[in-house]
Amino acid sequence: MRRANLLRQLLPAVMLATLSAMPTLVQAAEPDWQALEAEILQRFQAMLRIDTSNPPGNETALATHMADLLRSEGIEVELFSKDPQRANMVARLKGNGSKRPLLLMSHLDVVTVDPAKWTFPPFGATLDNGWVYGRGAIDDKDNMIASLMTMLLLKRSGVELDRDVIFLAEAAEEGGGDEFGIGLVANEHFDAINAEFCLAEGASVTRANGKALYAGVQAGEKKRRTAILTANGISGHGSVPTRANPVVLVSKAVAAIAEWQSPLQLSDATTAFLSRLAAVSPPADAARYRALLNPNSPAAQEAMNYLLESEPATA
Repeated sequence: MRRANLLRQLLPAVMLATLSAMPTLVQAAEPDWQALEAEILQRFQAMLRIDTSNPPGNETALATHMADLLRSEGIEVELFSKDPQRANMVARLKGNGSKRPLLLMSHLDVVTVDPAKWTFPPFGATLDNGWVYGRGAIDDKDNMIASLMTMLLLKRSGVELDRDVIFLAEAAEEGGGDEFGIGLVANEHFDAINAEFCLAEGASVTRANGKALYAGVQAGEKKRRTAILTANGISGHGSVPTRANPVVLVSKAVAAIAEWQSPLQLSDATTAFLSRLAAVSPPADAARYRALLNPNSPAAQEAMNYLLESEPATA
């Protein structure tokens, strides 16, 4: 079940996005986050209650919901779509142009869901014991509320921007993006999102004992590589245990692929990441991260085996 804790995840996400934009400004007063909590929660729940499951998407419902809100506070908005039901929204706050724009980016759609497997309705945005439950609460409407509130707070502050701040809410990130989402915007409306920097999903803030330990910054993106695996063998009745059964051969190949581990290689970004992790982690974890900095050592392989079992996202 997707869930986001209001105080420990949602508000820091808004703060992080806001502070990321603030260096481009004449200094503004720090927002009163406690006073803003009710508004943020209300707007976050409203987003979650709009079903943008992809397929089919229906992102226009949420795009127009946000567009109406932004326009009501004097922020210019454009909608771009190939399918009327699958709009992308781009909002812009104008700066003085001395620096190139900053782009805030999140996606409108969510993956499909089986409501029968949920304790709370997936599009109910139920608040229970400090947690908000709903499909999209951590992928990606948490980033979307952060971007939305950043735009609203910058506008309300009245400070002078030295660069435009752009908010792109894209359609079809979970599938079909080349045709309906970022592909459409980038290929046909690139001027609307052309920026020097972009803040988007793909990183997170890690906390220990309720306090932020570190904020991760994504430096790369894994992409799938589709392959066709073909096995040739003797076909026959399923009750006959032929040694050359192609289904068995394919199964062995899949198992071998699952067991294969790529050689450990460190980029500059990975080296910096592991070094900083070692500096802020408990002793046992720190020792593993330091071991990985010497990728050819037995200790590195032992550390990698631990990560594959216990921290696969890090591995």
